Amino acid sequence: MPRSILLLIFLLFSITNLLAQPKEQLPPDLDKYIQKVLQTFEVPGVAVGIVKNGKTILAKGYGIKKLGHPEPVDK
Repeated sequence: MPRSILLLIFLLFSITNLLAQPKEQLPPDLDKYIQKVLQTFEVPGVAVGIVKNGKTILAKGYGIKKLGHPEPVDK
């Protein structure tokens, strides 16, 4: 549980930097960065949502829901 909270806080601070960019396009290396976060925190998957001005810019799952089960994160 504490690892999940730490991951969430880390992602929120990281996403804040993304939202500070003037363009609404996401960085081309965002997927690669999130894969690195999964490895760093040793978690099987994560769902990422970015909302700006009430508009969803990104809603995407990365990795799998549970170790040993191939079901991807989709929410």
